[in-house]
Amino acid sequence: MGETQNQPFQFSCNPSLKVDFQGSRVTSDGGLLLVRELDERLGLSELIAENIMADRRGKNTQLPLPDLLRQSIYSRLAGY
Repeated sequence: MGETQNQPFQFSCNPSLKVDFQGSRVTSDGGLLLVRELDERLGLSELIAENIMADRRGKNTQLPLPDLLRQSIYSRLAGY
């Protein structure tokens, strides 16, 4: 851990994704695509799922805790 990697970091997005400037019709949510790519590339969601254990009981356990945490992080990055 802590080793320096000299490999360039590249995003591999969906090639059918079209990015076009539309002036006032621009949304800030488009930047979350890059956040998701970075998350998937670095394996952050998997790291969260492997290391956070939830001992929740009852009716409010429909969604896994790692998914709720990921949604919370993404929404904060989007400014919500």
